Amino acid sequence: VLMKNCMDVDECARDPLMCRGGTCTNTDGSYECRCPTGHELVAKGTACEDIDECALSDSLCPHGQCVNVIGAFQCSCHAGFQGMPDLQGCVDINECQVRNGGCDVHCVNTEGSFRCGCGQGYLLMPDGRTCADVDECEENPDICDRGQCTNTPGGHRCLCYDGFTATLDMTTCVDVNECDFNPYICIHGICENTKGSFVCHCQPGYVVRKGATGCSDVNECELGGHNCDSHASCLNVPGSFSCRCWPGWVGDGFGCQDLDECALREHRCSPRADCHNTPGSYRCACRQGFSGDGYSCEDRDECAEDMDLCESGQCLNVPGGFRCECEMGFSPTEDHRACQAHPDLFQLLFAWNIFSLPFNFNSFVSLVDST
Repeated sequence: VLMKNCMDVDECARDPLMCRGGTCTNTDGSYECRCPTGHELVAKGTACEDIDECALSDSLCPHGQCVNVIGAFQCSCHAGFQGMPDLQGCVDINECQVRNGGCDVHCVNTEGSFRCGCGQGYLLMPDGRTCADVDECEENPDICDRGQCTNTPGGHRCLCYDGFTATLDMTTCVDVNECDFNPYICIHGICENTKGSFVCHCQPGYVVRKGATGCSDVNECELGGHNCDSHASCLNVPGSFSCRCWPGWVGDGFGCQDLDECALREHRCSPRADCHNTPGSYRCACRQGFSGDGYSCEDRDECAEDMDLCESGQCLNVPGGFRCECEMGFSPTEDHRACQAHPDLFQLLFAWNIFSLPFNFNSFVSLVDST
């Protein structure tokens, strides 16, 4: 029997096109094709063909466009991104790291781009890079509310009106509570705070005066706002008034009666004078025979004042008057202020017929004395 030996056929050597695009490896009775990365076997396993990764997946280049190449793929990155070292991915470019992105002030990196920002009080211009100051005073005329607005670089400052004060940052005016700030601002009254000011509600007898702080006393005496008696003085006191009767009058001031100084012996008249009560006072009048102002009365010397007093007699001054010392043949009147002839004198004369006889004075005197 004729035996034949079988030998392996090296397909790889036999056909150079075997495993085209890959590596052919001979095996016992066959061969094996190994494709490089990014390839796959086709044509019944006899050839390697490039895999189009871009067609297989939409997420290979999220920030770029997928481009297929032999055995792989590459990403063509969008603006603002750059390729990774293997070119199979895109990473964001931080534009702010290069000259601050061209921004005047702040550069903020964003995915695939960047944006410029300005500080408070500034506005980004249309070029997107430069900043300009915002005039807050013109933009919002009521920004200071109760004050005058002054624009400053990047902000503003408020100069507040009376009754208001600026906040710590000087950008707003707030009301000053004068009642809390000064508890004594409405002395003799109750303080009520108002916007930009305050109001004092004064106690009775007090009033707010222009130019004065708090509550001022009302002078009821000057204003006529009292009910004192017409014979009393009004005395102003803090918050009220009091009444006091005038000298010579008695009472509580709201009602006053005349004080009779003469009856109560509360006068200074001379003992030689008479006291006469008058409304609210009294007057002194020296009694007859005395002269003076009534408070001091001196005796009048009627004899010296009138030499014709006591005719047919001698005038003698006495305290408060005078009396007559009459000559012989005359006698004083009842009040002793004059001399009168003796009542029997003329009867004697007629009886003796004195006028027809030679007159003997001594005999006449003896006759008178004997009567």
